[in-house]
Amino acid sequence: MLRRRNPLQPLMLPTIVIIGLFFLVIFLVIPSEARQVKKVVDDFYSLEQEAKFSSSWELFHSSMQSHFSRDRYISDRPHTFMNHFGVDTFEFDMSRPKKLKNWKLYEDSEKMEAYEVIVTKTYRGTYGHFQFIQYVYVANEEGDWRLLWDYKEK
Repeated sequence: MLRRRNPLQPLMLPTIVIIGLFFLVIFLVIPSEARQVKKVVDDFYSLEQEAKFSSSWELFHSSMQSHFSRDRYISDRPHTFMNHFGVDTFEFDMSRPKKLKNWKLYEDSEKMEAYEVIVTKTYRGTYGHFQFIQYVYVANEEGDWRLLWDYKEK
């Protein structure tokens, strides 16, 4: 008995490989929102590790920038977290971004779509080894992902 060959069969494998490569390129080239959010948080805390507080302030959402003037932030931040604890820097870890549809900065502010990332900073200094956990929110503002902190009464 003779078997017929499917004339499309030789094209199947290359087609599958090409489709797979297409999706791989799309995945690697076009960053997902969650990856963009994670990068902004990583950039912010990496700058803070290096005591580049003026640069980290730039990654704040405009609502945060109006909450802290640049001058106040770059003088308060190292004073509070570095000088008082007797440390030069810190290490940090972060959770996976979690999308929130109706997040608010303050109780009476407008709802916005944001991602929540939990950042754990580890300090080793004059007063021992300790950790701070901070809830960080990232929202898109005019095409750029920007950091926010939560100021609602709980």
